[in-house]
Amino acid sequence: MIKTKTYDLFISHAWRYHDDWKRLVDLLNAHAMHGWRNFSLPWYDPALDPRTEKGGQIVRWNLETQIMPAHAVVLLASVLSEPGTRKWLDFEVEMARKHGKLILGLPPWGKNEVTEEVKDRVNEVVSWDAAAIFAAVDKAAAPLRAAA
Repeated sequence: MIKTKTYDLFISHAWRYHDDWKRLVDLLNAHAMHGWRNFSLPWYDPALDPRTEKGGQIVRWNLETQIMPAHAVVLLASVLSEPGTRKWLDFEVEMARKHGKLILGLPPWGKNEVTEEVKDRVNEVVSWDAAAIFAAVDKAAAPLRAAA
């Protein structure tokens, strides 16, 4: 089957692979109608200490350059609830807003709802369905296409 569009997505990760991150990557990879490019590959240099000023600058620069070309950012609610991730996820949301990116919220695997805290950070909550995720990106891009 010919894939009709390619979507560039950044999935929240806080520099570690999480179970829901892996599940979403697998779900999007299996979708037959659309292709996608993963702009959220966690990167880790053991020599880099993100708690130092220079290390933190490098990590923030890497995150921003991953978010800038993406069509949308997917905020995984399960990652936000893990200890030690808030600082990085807040920065990812801040960069998404700075660069005018759609922010989609995804509930934890097996759940249908997200917390109010997640709702406050996203433009739209989507379900664990690749077609729904791609449709949300299309819907957000429609006004931009009409203006062009």
